[in-house]
Amino acid sequence: MTQPPPIIRPIREADLPAYKALRLEALQAHPEAYGSDYADQAGDPDSVWMGRIQSSLEGKWSRIFLAEDSGEMAGLLAAYREKGAKVCHSATLVSVYVRPRWRGRGLADQMVQEAIAWSASAGVRILRLTVVTSNTRAIRCYQRCGFRVCGIQPEVIRVGTQYHDELLMW
Repeated sequence: MTQPPPIIRPIREADLPAYKALRLEALQAHPEAYGSDYADQAGDPDSVWMGRIQSSLEGKWSRIFLAEDSGEMAGLLAAYREKGAKVCHSATLVSVYVRPRWRGRGLADQMVQEAIAWSASAGVRILRLTVVTSNTRAIRCYQRCGFRVCGIQPEVIRVGTQYHDELLMW
């Protein structure tokens, strides 16, 4: 008997502990892949984390998606819409992470498609993202989902003494 695939769903208030743990795991496991720092975010009070969840629940300016498999969190993704009359037609995809045991199953693709659908329903015309140039697996995922490279930002992320470039995609 095959196990059903993980479900992709918007975050809920009750997800706070699991969301926080998953996000911090991503930052610690792959510091070169995120602009946020593990130590900085680990020190954030729960009210900051809950603020992100509340914004997602409102759904106008952001949406956080979780991939859940039998009660366990398998992945995370967030999209943030720009605020302001001149830029609210665009959003940014961030915080994409799939736990190692769920990788290679198309879960990231499914989460990205959910974010694309949310963006379209929110009136977003352009969805952007950045990805470290060494993360070829993520780049291929984004390309499969229709994203195209539109530039490169040199040395955006610094981890210790190592600098990492990022691709800009839309």
